[in-house]
Amino acid sequence: MTEYELLDYTAAVMGNFQTALALYFTIVTAYVVAAFVAGARLTRLQLYVINTCFVIAAGVVGFLTVAIWNRFFSFAMRTRAYEGAGATVDFTWPLAMLVAIVFVGCFVFMWSIRSQAK
Repeated sequence: MTEYELLDYTAAVMGNFQTALALYFTIVTAYVVAAFVAGARLTRLQLYVINTCFVIAAGVVGFLTVAIWNRFFSFAMRTRAYEGAGATVDFTWPLAMLVAIVFVGCFVFMWSIRSQAK
């Protein structure tokens, strides 16, 4: 692979990462808004369905977001553009922690909305 192809592929992977991150936060926002608007009035069955859908959607997209970032970083380190950049930092673990904290925070928010209504 030539240097130009590598740079082009790296830029495409960064675009995929940005799209996946935006999709993850869209799913999270939809869950939080649903929790705020209707969380206190949901039946147990409705709560299980919404939580299951959220776990599947946010889990898959969150994992893909971290995996795409890791792929971007590995390709970015192969290019010459980063040789003069000094110390570059791999943000895979902090990104994974952010995704996990936001994921758990959504459930805490739903729980707080439901517990206030009782």
